[in-house]
Amino acid sequence: MAGEMRRVLVFQDGGPADVVLGVPGEGTFADCEAWPGLEAAEALVRAAWARLQDRRDMERLHDVGRALVSEQNLDRLLDLILSKARELLQAEAGSIYLLTSDGDRAELLFAHTQNARISLPFHRVAMPISRETLAGFVALSRESLNLADVYQIPAGAPYRFNDSFDRQAGYRTTSALVVPMLDTEGQVLGVLQLLNRLEEDGRAAAFSAADQRMAQSLAGQAAVAVKNAQLREEIERLFEGFVAASVTAIEARDPVTSGHSGRVADLTVGLAEAVNATPNGPYGTLSFSDRQLRELRYASLLHDFGKVGVREQVLVKAKKLDPSQLELILQRLRQRELEGALEALAQAWKGGGTFDLWERIVQDRQAEAERLIHLVRQSNEPTVLAQEVAEGLGLLEGLTYAHWSGERRDLVDGADLASLRIRKGSLSEAERLEIESHVSHTFRFLQRIPWTRDLAGIPDIAYAHHERLSGRGYPRKLAEVEIPVQSRAMAIADVYDALTAQDRPYKGAVPVDRSLAILQEEAREGALDRGLLDLFIEARIYERTARKA
Repeated sequence: MAGEMRRVLVFQDGGPADVVLGVPGEGTFADCEAWPGLEAAEALVRAAWARLQDRRDMERLHDVGRALVSEQNLDRLLDLILSKARELLQAEAGSIYLLTSDGDRAELLFAHTQNARISLPFHRVAMPISRETLAGFVALSRESLNLADVYQIPAGAPYRFNDSFDRQAGYRTTSALVVPMLDTEGQVLGVLQLLNRLEEDGRAAAFSAADQRMAQSLAGQAAVAVKNAQLREEIERLFEGFVAASVTAIEARDPVTSGHSGRVADLTVGLAEAVNATPNGPYGTLSFSDRQLRELRYASLLHDFGKVGVREQVLVKAKKLDPSQLELILQRLRQRELEGALEALAQAWKGGGTFDLWERIVQDRQAEAERLIHLVRQSNEPTVLAQEVAEGLGLLEGLTYAHWSGERRDLVDGADLASLRIRKGSLSEAERLEIESHVSHTFRFLQRIPWTRDLAGIPDIAYAHHERLSGRGYPRKLAEVEIPVQSRAMAIADVYDALTAQDRPYKGAVPVDRSLAILQEEAREGALDRGLLDLFIEARIYERTARKA
């Protein structure tokens, strides 16, 4: 009869709640009295519901696992682990402890904490592992603790609850669920601790056995994610050490440019960060991730590593002639001057000339030698060779000196004379090509390193830092579309630092305003990226190395 109270199975949120007296056919109630074998039906329904709950828990754990795998920064990962654990288990607070080692002694690092009710300053602290603390007991025993009330721990238990936080913060910890974080090899990486499971009315309740199973599964996933993040940090520290050692090797090979790689990296990354902060302009839609910024920094630090493959006498060549070769030529000129004086004296003696005549001849020879010495020294400078100086070098052609073997030899050989006739700078064409080859050496070296996937672009970025949008760069003369934007940014930083550097013996430092004007001229001629250069100037990126330049 309608409205009659009968024994029914109640469903809540799609699942069985309990067998109670109720009204069949209304709301979420189901008439169970008509079923044959009520108890068996109830058992089947409850088993099916348990399987459904398990499936839902697995799906939730899978979702958490995917989220954990996607986060590779250890600090953010620890925060995510706690957030997901508290969400799944309705915990008011939680902490993560990580196992660390201080020499031969293992310690527990209080690595991260969250509390929905109160907020206190958090400080990481390492502590000895002790069975007397909840986390220490779990780390050493590899067993989970599920405590309904931490202030009611049996007297015979080896562990005790440390209530110092409760007393300091005015907080009341009730229930605690503490589980070990075990990796796939069964090693304890840390401890996950959850506090105060909250009911719908906000009261703290005990964690259930199902909660404990869920926490253990989650802790296993967290352990794998933490281990991966720690391994990644170790790899990054390894790369940092390798890059630092490589920069040291570069600067030891070429002390003249010491600090150049670091300044170029600072400027290049600064320009990339300015791109991120500028929503408008030609690169308004471009954004560099943290990984890409790290990749760009490494590429900038290593962009000149190939200089280790360039001959030292070419790499550090400050002037057109090697100092020893210059000194040899000057000695030959002095020798020639002496030879001329002795020859004049002999002729004066034989011809009955006066001492005054011989003295005038000696003075003429000396003046000629001084002019030629000045000409050689002036020509040896790496500045732009003046036309009159270039023409004056013709005076050196055909001059000879007496070699110790008795032969007459050219005072300045053809190779040295060609070096003195270099129109600009200190390098011959062959030496310039050898210097430029450092880019190819860099690429071949970097290409052999097994970079991680997010650093795989380093060789190509460094390879193109001397290419120009006009197609006149080196070593490949790439077209504009073939040059990565990271390499374009590095090109601006590289040229700017080369202009403003104060440690180059072959040139003076160019003032900042003049250097920026030179860069702008390069951009107008189509060599440098105008959009990036405008940002470099507008954002005053060049000031990042002002004290180091």
